[in-house]
Amino acid sequence: MRSETYCRRLFVVGALWNWGVALLLTSLAALELQALSWFLNDIPESFLWFYACMGIVVVFGVGYYWVAQDVRRNRDIIKMGILGKTLVFVLIIPAWLSGEVTALTAAAATVDLVFTILFIDVLMKNPA
Repeated sequence: MRSETYCRRLFVVGALWNWGVALLLTSLAALELQALSWFLNDIPESFLWFYACMGIVVVFGVGYYWVAQDVRRNRDIIKMGILGKTLVFVLIIPAWLSGEVTALTAAAATVDLVFTILFIDVLMKNPA
């Protein structure tokens, strides 16, 4: 069993990671568009989908924060996080290999994969 303190810290860090990524990328898109090229090889003409995705990243961060408050009660949010972070990795790594995104973006996706593994560990070692 993973301790309650470990789980709280893990999910607070997960929330902060999501919020930080969303804040950084949204700020770059709004304030210094050229700096977004650190993450994207092609700057989109329209940012509707980009901002929508960043909104989803923030919402998932809220979910991780809720999990940190009560891990046992929020197991389904952990499962959503596993699916979401796995999807990020599965979508971004091929985009990196095809040159759509930079290695920095691929590294961030790898951090999400690490969170996936840690979230699975929490579910397995803290049964309902």
